[in-house]
Amino acid sequence: MEKKIDRMRKVLNLQRPDRMPLGDMEFIEYRPDVYHLGKPEFAVKPGEVGVSRDGKKKYTSDGGVWSVGDEEKYKDYNDVLNTDQGTFEVEEVGPSMLSEMARLFAAKAQTCFPVPWHYGTLVTRATIEFGWEPFLMASALEPRRFGAILDRFGEASLAVAKGWAKTEGTELIGIHDDIAGTHGVFMCPKWYREYVFPWYRRIFAAIREKGREVLYVSDGNYMSVLDDILAARPDGLYIETTSMDPEKFMRKAGKDKLFLIKSDSRNIDFGTPDDIYKELSKLRELHEEFPGMMMYRGGGNPKPGNAEAFDRYFQELLVYES
Repeated sequence: MEKKIDRMRKVLNLQRPDRMPLGDMEFIEYRPDVYHLGKPEFAVKPGEVGVSRDGKKKYTSDGGVWSVGDEEKYKDYNDVLNTDQGTFEVEEVGPSMLSEMARLFAAKAQTCFPVPWHYGTLVTRATIEFGWEPFLMASALEPRRFGAILDRFGEASLAVAKGWAKTEGTELIGIHDDIAGTHGVFMCPKWYREYVFPWYRRIFAAIREKGREVLYVSDGNYMSVLDDILAARPDGLYIETTSMDPEKFMRKAGKDKLFLIKSDSRNIDFGTPDDIYKELSKLRELHEEFPGMMMYRGGGNPKPGNAEAFDRYFQELLVYES
């Protein structure tokens, strides 16, 4: 336990620890029933898709829970634009919130380095509440009206971020918002600059004002707006290597940043042990230059032998001291 904390604190101070942190930190979520998608109601076999009892979520064995929105409430974009924003609570940063956050933090701190994170920030919150098609249509056809809804989500997210920033012991806070897919951002960069990135600046600033660090997390390839993300001043960034080349991304972001890296799921699920070796060798090289690196293993259904190969090569390449 002490070694996990020591490794993570070295990473936060941009010092390379005795090994690449892998599983030393874990995320904590406040009210995942509101700001995330919860957990699957039942197990799903590989290759199959399950639907929740209320029809609002889909489950896969390797992807967890996927939102499909409330198709009864939000049939099309008009339903989104006419929604009562008051139904989306903006919580008070008061005793009730802070007490629950302190409880969650203390429980997680027993086993690892705890990192509070907020999942449904702006874009992700919109997909959770409305589903993809109603959300995208509303944002494209009536961007200013939809922007007012995003402002409501921004206020709610800012409150949660302020709560975590006030929680004793917190050192790093993750702010999650999926703005991209494998091949690029979902929306025009101009749209993000008007309706999303200003909120990132406010949320990140509120965290940093309390002396905490910010880890920004988005799946996909968001290289085209990386400069905008950097302008919001996160301390760390997430790299989904299935979508972005870590070296290219890290060189653009700079050596003064933390990096949470997800290993390439394609190598684990479909590749060979040699593919895994090459990937981890490259991460070893990058770790010589970028001390603020931490990682976790990608892939949901490893090919036989690949999980064992990953563990073996991790020990060989990314553990520096026994």
